[in-house]
Amino acid sequence: MNIKAEHTHIRCQDLEASVDWYERILDGKVVKRGEVPGMLVVRMDIGGQIVALSPKREEMTVEACSGKPQWGVWQLAYVVDDIEKAHQEMTSKGAKFKKEPFQQTPAAKVAFVDAPDGVEIELLEFT
Repeated sequence: MNIKAEHTHIRCQDLEASVDWYERILDGKVVKRGEVPGMLVVRMDIGGQIVALSPKREEMTVEACSGKPQWGVWQLAYVVDDIEKAHQEMTSKGAKFKKEPFQQTPAAKVAFVDAPDGVEIELLEFT
């Protein structure tokens, strides 16, 4: 079997606010906006990864994120060249860090950022 990742899909409470956040904080680029039955989907390139954002379908009832750990996708991770510089730039753009950059292992520094809709962004710098 030959398998290749295509995209990660995030359901958004406020689609345009989420698109703005990913553009502003992570330099995401909208590559396509399109309608699928009952739902607008915005595809973004974020660090070479396609992330699809959409609101709920009209007939759906969606539970709010509690902030507690849950099953399923919980974070997106991105590698940066300089985590301190990324932290400074993202903070100046309004990002809220859950954990400031720290040395997690001898070979990696990490930081964690709150993104919209309960998504956590992990930043990694391999040293």
